[in-house]
Amino acid sequence: MEYELFLKTNMDLNSLGELIRRYTVEFVNEEISFHSNEEEIVIGVTFFSFFLEIEDISDIAFVKKHYYLDVNVCIRVQLYGSTFYKGIENLFKVIGKFIRHINGNLLFLEDGSAQLLRMESGQLMVNNSLNQYQVKYLTSSLLCLLNCFYIERGLEQ
Repeated sequence: MEYELFLKTNMDLNSLGELIRRYTVEFVNEEISFHSNEEEIVIGVTFFSFFLEIEDISDIAFVKKHYYLDVNVCIRVQLYGSTFYKGIENLFKVIGKFIRHINGNLLFLEDGSAQLLRMESGQLMVNNSLNQYQVKYLTSSLLCLLNCFYIERGLEQ
């Protein structure tokens, strides 16, 4: 399953990559792969991989225009089917740490368009207009793993 996490942060991308690595180590008790080149930073574990885009900013421009949200970083996330539920639990723990650490906007999209989480002006919103698949995994117990206050509302696709 593919997701995109967009952030507004003042951190440079290498520092952000290191922060992602540290948060992942905190929640996933296994060896983590970390690779960096001029195009992206890749952090991987059994459950998921993060791809922090350095060069390609087309997705950022799209989010700014389509979702009216000021962001400056795109992190693609790949969750693996055989470990999906364990992966999304750990991913939400990492996202919760981001929310508490990075005081900027955040947008979490499923398959490049479906808004699941949106943080704007310090307020976290969780989409409550979900399809039949999303309601199976975006549960209150999963949202508790974010460890922060949120409101539920319909978010446009």
